[in-house]
Amino acid sequence: MGKDTMTAEERLVATIKLEPVDRVVCAPETGNYAGQYVGMTNREFVWEFATKGLSAVGKLADDYPLWDSSADINGITSGYVAERAGMGKMKLPGKELPDNASSQVLETEVMSRDDYTIVTDNGYGEYWLTFLERANGIGRDEVLKGIAEAGRIRAAELAAIRRRGQAPLYGDLGGLVPFDAFSLTRSIEKYYKDMFQITDRLEALMPILVDAFVEGSEKTVAATGVNRVFVGGSRSAGQFIAPKYFDRLVWPYLKDLVEKLAARNIVPILHFDCDWTKNLEYFLELPQGKFVLALDGATDIFRAKEVLSGHCAIHGDVPAAYLTVASPAELDEYCHKLIKTVGKGGGFLYACGCCMPMNARPENVNVFFKAVEKYGYY
Repeated sequence: MGKDTMTAEERLVATIKLEPVDRVVCAPETGNYAGQYVGMTNREFVWEFATKGLSAVGKLADDYPLWDSSADINGITSGYVAERAGMGKMKLPGKELPDNASSQVLETEVMSRDDYTIVTDNGYGEYWLTFLERANGIGRDEVLKGIAEAGRIRAAELAAIRRRGQAPLYGDLGGLVPFDAFSLTRSIEKYYKDMFQITDRLEALMPILVDAFVEGSEKTVAATGVNRVFVGGSRSAGQFIAPKYFDRLVWPYLKDLVEKLAARNIVPILHFDCDWTKNLEYFLELPQGKFVLALDGATDIFRAKEVLSGHCAIHGDVPAAYLTVASPAELDEYCHKLIKTVGKGGGFLYACGCCMPMNARPENVNVFFKAVEKYGYY
C-alpha cells in the first residue's frame, strides 16, 4: 500500500500541469448517490441539500478518505434553485416525480429564433435570464433569488469540501462550449435546424458568448478563490456535428474560450459528455497543461490517452454500467486497466463517467474507491 506525500491541492495542481505526483487524483462527481448511500430519498437530498445532502456527502467522504478531489457541484440541482435558476424547465422528485426519482430536464423549445436579437441587443446574460423566466413561468425577482441561493449553497459546499481536506476540482460553473449554449434554450431539434438554416447568424453570435463566459469565469474565480472552472460540452461533439459545421461553429470559439481563460490563469475543466473520439486531435491545438479533458464513457478514453498523452490531463472514466450492473470483479479489472493505462506517466484524474449513478451498487462503489489504494500509487 502506498502513502500520500502531497496534499490534495498539491496533487491536483501538479496533475493538471503534467508534473510528477505521488498517486492518481481521485476526483469523482458523486452526484445524488450519496443520499442513497445513507438511506435518504432523493427528495430529501434535492430539497434539503444544504443540511441533509451535505451531511450524506460527508459520510461518503469519511468512509473513502482517498477521495481527495471533489467534482460535486450540487447547488444548481437543489430543489429551490432548480425550479428558478437551474438548467431549464425541470421535473423534480417529491413534486412532479416520485420521492426517489432522479430529477429531469425537459427538452423543450422555450426561446424562438427571433429571440437571438436579445443577445445582440442586450447580451447573453439577459438572454439566459429571459429563458429562465419563461421556462419556469416566474418573474425576474424569483430567478435572481434562485441565483443567489445557488451561490449560497455553493459556498457552503466548498467550505465542506475544504473541511474534509479535499480539493475542489472547480470553484463553480464557468460556462459552456459556446455552440452548446443555445441548444438548451431552443431544444436540440430546433437548434440543429438553425445550424443548417442560419449558419451565418449563429456564427456572428459566438464571440458574444465567448466573452460572456470569460467574464463569468473571472467572477467565479473571484467569488470562490479557485482558479478552475467547469465548462460543459455535449451537443457539439463529433458524434452529432459534421466536420464542416464543427470547424465553422464549434472549434474556433471553444479554442478562443480556452485560450482566453488560460491567458487569465483560469483552468477550464472541459466536462465533455457524449462521444468526442473523432475530435481528439483538435485538443492538441489548446495550451499544453492548461486544461483538463473530462470524459463520460462515450469517448474512447484509451484513445484519448494515446492522442493527448503529455499534452493535457484527462479526467474519467468508469462508465455507469460498471457501477450499476457489472460484477465487482469486472469493475476491479476495468479500474486496474484504466489507472495503469490512462494513468501511465501522470496527468490522470480518476473518476466515474460524468457522475456516479444514483442507483450504483454499494459493493461496486466500494471497489471503485478501493482501486485507488490498490493501483493508484506511482
